[in-house]
Amino acid sequence: MSTPLFAGIDGGGTKTAIVVVDADGEVVVRKTTTTSNAAVIGHELAGNTLHDLLQSAAADAGHDLPFTAAWFGLSGSDRPEDHRRLRPRIEDLAQSITMTNDAELALGGLPDRVGVAVVAGTGSICFGQNASGARERAGGWGHIFSDEGSGYGVAVEALRAFAAERDGTGPETSLTPRLMDFWNIEDPFTIINRVYDPRTTKGDIAKMSRLVAEEASDGDEVARLILESGAESLASFAAAVARRLDLGPELDIACVGGMLVEVEPYRERMLHLLREHWIVADVTLIEEPALTAAQALAREYRENQS
Repeated sequence: MSTPLFAGIDGGGTKTAIVVVDADGEVVVRKTTTTSNAAVIGHELAGNTLHDLLQSAAADAGHDLPFTAAWFGLSGSDRPEDHRRLRPRIEDLAQSITMTNDAELALGGLPDRVGVAVVAGTGSICFGQNASGARERAGGWGHIFSDEGSGYGVAVEALRAFAAERDGTGPETSLTPRLMDFWNIEDPFTIINRVYDPRTTKGDIAKMSRLVAEEASDGDEVARLILESGAESLASFAAAVARRLDLGPELDIACVGGMLVEVEPYRERMLHLLREHWIVADVTLIEEPALTAAQALAREYRENQS
């Protein structure tokens, strides 16, 4: 009988990560590849990307497929139609397959997967589950009309502030020289060419969010207000999910993504806003959602074996 192995797959907006663990939850393999977001690259290419990644991970682990269990957390692919179109490409890769939104991976780090996961990476979404297994989400409508509070959303607000200062319709901000340095430009209007270049990705845009965090920390009021607005959006999403799931008065919160895990003042502002109406019992920082998911599968396997 082959050694049980468990795979967590985090299909985010800019990359796809896989972590494979053994039955004790110890890491066997880590790998990353390009995005598997079907909303960006289509279902066929997304399915092929996932299939190749798991095959490669199994080879690195010296393990014959299928894995014992795999949890696919996929941005842009969490609807039944997405699952129907992707499953034929991956159903032979694990004996048991779970397919969810990527935000749900973070719930694996909470007791019994009950609570609210707030994701603010390249994009943003909030997802929750209650003790009865009911699930709700807020946000996650994509960058064209959502992604509030995400790295991308914060960066877009910085670009708007940049344009407003140049147009004379907004205040001066230290973000303007920082953005010009970021794009290595001398003429402000050249930023149009950089941002709208077909080779510029959402991830490239989202990288500007770190400049906003730095300038807010240094006292720039425009940057501070951008972060304040983003934190308010994330807190609003979390509160909406908690209300619809009838959670509380205590909430367990999982924070995911660079904006929340790496930018402490941003995370604390979001939590402060939540604490105005809820008791935040526990906050878990999920630095590697794929690992959290894989270890949750291994833990459940051990519990079923005992």
